[in-house]
Amino acid sequence: MTKNSKAIILLLFILFSNLGFAQNINKLSIQITVKDSESKFPIKGGALTVEGVFQKYELQSDDFGSVVLESIPSGSYKIKVSHIGYVTIERNLEFTSNQQLSFELIPISVELNEVVITATESRGMTSTSVIDKKAMQHLQPSSFTDLLELLPGGRSKDPVFNASNHIKLREVGIADSNYDISSLGTAFVVDGIPINTDANLQYTTGSKMTITPGSGYANTRRNTTSKGVDMRSISTDQIERVEIIRGIPSVEYGDLTSGLIKIKRKRGRSDWESRFKADEFSKLYYVGKGFESEEKRFVLNVGLDYLNAKPDPRNSFENYKRITASIRAQKTWENDSHLLQWDSSLDYSGSMDNEKAEPNVGYAKIDRYSSDYNRFSLANSFDLKFKTAPFLKSIHVATSLSQQYDKIEQTKWVQVSNATAIPNNTEQGESDGIFLTPQYTSNLLVDGKPFDAFFKAMGDFEVRFLGITHALKAGSEWTYSKNNGKGQVYDTTHPPSPEMTTRPRSYKDIPASTDIAFFAEDAITIPLGNHQLNIAGGIRAMSLLNVPSAYAIHGEYYFDPRINAQWALPSLKIGKHALKTEFTVGTGQYTKFPTLAQLYPDYVYNDLVQLNYYHNTPEYRRINLMTYRTAAINYDLKPAINKKWEVRTDFSYDNNRFSVTYFNERLDSGFRNGSRYHALSYKKYDSSSIDPLTLTAQPDLAQMSFVMDTLLTTYNITNNGSKLLKSGVEFQFSSKRFTAINTRFTVNGAWFKTIYTNSNPVYKSGQKDIIINGKRLPYLGLYQWDDGSEKQQLNTNLIVDTYIPSLGLEFSSSFQFMWFSSGQSTPMNGTPISYIDPSGQQHPYLEENKSDPILQWLDIKYNDALFDKRTVPMSMNMNLKVSKDFYKKFRISMFVNRLFSYYQNYEINGQKIERRGLTSPYFGMELNLNL
Repeated sequence: MTKNSKAIILLLFILFSNLGFAQNINKLSIQITVKDSESKFPIKGGALTVEGVFQKYELQSDDFGSVVLESIPSGSYKIKVSHIGYVTIERNLEFTSNQQLSFELIPISVELNEVVITATESRGMTSTSVIDKKAMQHLQPSSFTDLLELLPGGRSKDPVFNASNHIKLREVGIADSNYDISSLGTAFVVDGIPINTDANLQYTTGSKMTITPGSGYANTRRNTTSKGVDMRSISTDQIERVEIIRGIPSVEYGDLTSGLIKIKRKRGRSDWESRFKADEFSKLYYVGKGFESEEKRFVLNVGLDYLNAKPDPRNSFENYKRITASIRAQKTWENDSHLLQWDSSLDYSGSMDNEKAEPNVGYAKIDRYSSDYNRFSLANSFDLKFKTAPFLKSIHVATSLSQQYDKIEQTKWVQVSNATAIPNNTEQGESDGIFLTPQYTSNLLVDGKPFDAFFKAMGDFEVRFLGITHALKAGSEWTYSKNNGKGQVYDTTHPPSPEMTTRPRSYKDIPASTDIAFFAEDAITIPLGNHQLNIAGGIRAMSLLNVPSAYAIHGEYYFDPRINAQWALPSLKIGKHALKTEFTVGTGQYTKFPTLAQLYPDYVYNDLVQLNYYHNTPEYRRINLMTYRTAAINYDLKPAINKKWEVRTDFSYDNNRFSVTYFNERLDSGFRNGSRYHALSYKKYDSSSIDPLTLTAQPDLAQMSFVMDTLLTTYNITNNGSKLLKSGVEFQFSSKRFTAINTRFTVNGAWFKTIYTNSNPVYKSGQKDIIINGKRLPYLGLYQWDDGSEKQQLNTNLIVDTYIPSLGLEFSSSFQFMWFSSGQSTPMNGTPISYIDPSGQQHPYLEENKSDPILQWLDIKYNDALFDKRTVPMSMNMNLKVSKDFYKKFRISMFVNRLFSYYQNYEINGQKIERRGLTSPYFGMELNLNL
């Protein structure tokens, strides 16, 4: 080797050494934040590519939209930031020092001046409908109930404000309180905090009354006890985004069976916005604003809305009012290694139901009913992000406290037609009762004060194993529910109903409900060549604490395993565009614990009249009763458990997308009213020996003869007898917006098949009363099948929406087809499996009993026509919505539902059913101001 060669090698060695040394001493830390340009919210999952001369980095933004590049050399880089639904950003930057950068991605819908007016199907690993504020603005809802129209299988309905509104997902629906597990098992989560209704005890006992003709019972229609969330109480004006998860949610969420509703409310700077809506039934007012500090580290949002609704505009004696107020704050602290975000909210929601009798109609001129609901809640959450930690990525802590003040006040005019007695004690045993006055006014107060507390702690972790990144989450939840109200308060000498079988009870005496849950989940992404497999699986363990040891659920843990998998196929080039295909499958189990009303029901009182002697002189009257007090508690009550699975296929091509899902759910242990029997013995005094002419005091029972008798009767308990079997197909097609006409077409729909049955035997009397020698003989039969039905329906919706940006005009037409709906009662076997004789003894019911003179009447004969399938044919409604913007500050909208309708006539048992004139248009308008 020559001297020149050695010199060149030496110079190159020194040069590269210096370059390496220079690189070592110029290592930089670059923090990049990815946000939405409109809402300023961080974007999770943004793809970031940073490409330099010698190195290339590919990363994704975390929950806070943050990406940190550690120890990168100074120099020139090309940066590319992208996310589905946003415009890609590309920049050429020079890094010479540590920097903090922020990229605001513009939604594609904004760039293309599009308006998304329907629910979109999420591309995640479970069936989820996403409804954003633009879709809600176009829909013009009055409450959360209206949003369900946008789901596959949904259909527009007129608002019903004089009855509670409960959600039913993926089912046809049935008007039977024994299947309320459908709504009770749907969880509502607002900004990460669940709405807990387990301590709701606002019901009236023995106080049924009809105020408005045809309106039904005032409280029965509005009762929400053990039914879940009343959607009338949820306003949509302060909501940014709604996710309705119909499939298999993460194990992070529990105490549910049917589905999950995730509500994200508005946060971030905004102008003063207001909304006024008026339609046939209601008037709605809303005002709100978002404030933001100069450094954008502190955000404050405020909102207030008011709804005044009348179910019938012609009836001024019945109305519903709702008030919602919210103050939400967000503060962020950030340095090179940590990012801490604190969210806090103070909320008030109130609703008032009022109904009273028309003073000029009928006899019950003083009957009135009012139900007030007032809820105050304080919630806080803390999210701590570790930017440089290799294992622990973030910690999330959420807490909430809520206090409700619920009150039902009812005034009822009661008339009795004969000498009616009521007891005057609350203990079991013999006692003298009192005679009711023939006419009186009953005042009932139901005072409830549910208190709820919630705590959640969760950590996000990242582990790399065998070249695969595991995104782990683990955490725990604790929930406390207690009702500190006075309960049902009324004068026992003037009860709401003479036939009442309960007594006043203070809700404070009912124990609190406390449950705890632990969960863990692992999500991985496995690249398989040009394919990609995403899997997320986990398990949730739950236990109901503070339950007496007599209960079967005492000390028990229930486990919910869940798993979802998604297979993304390679893109297939067809013409100028690529076809993307994804297959998704998921399965899981869900558990819902009983509510306080189901765990601790009222005592059942049976007051058996032993002597009823009525004299014209009040001092000589005497009524003697034997009172039995029965605890209607089912200590064997267990949680309701639902098992479901689904398969989904998703295709997208040139901004056109089609998805179809098949699902199957099986719930065998829903809560319902079951029955038990007991034989009650009592004395029957012979009053014929009393001489009213010589009587100088009340009759002396010791001087009277009597015979012993037995009453065989039933009472209700809550058991796990309801069975719901759901299956069906959901589908949605959304086209691209055709630029020539600025129009997009959306078709969605569903076929649902739902089977409702009772899986527990039922005690009840036979086909007719058994009377021998003028005496009714108390026999009961135990029947294996009491009720059941199979329901099906198929519907599709075609939505055509057009947006003309130059005119600020958008309008849509929706054609909603119900192709058929059918129902068939499950055939019932009227032959009991056993019977109970008057002494309370149970015997098997044999074939020869069908010819017994007495027992034959327990064999109930059903008409086969009761079990015929009835199908209602096609119907169609056409709805129209129009909105016009003025100067980007004013917006006027109107809607007309059922602008055009068609209902096909049909026949049942040879009788023609005409459905013309059954519907009329429902319309309204609203004004939006942004100042």
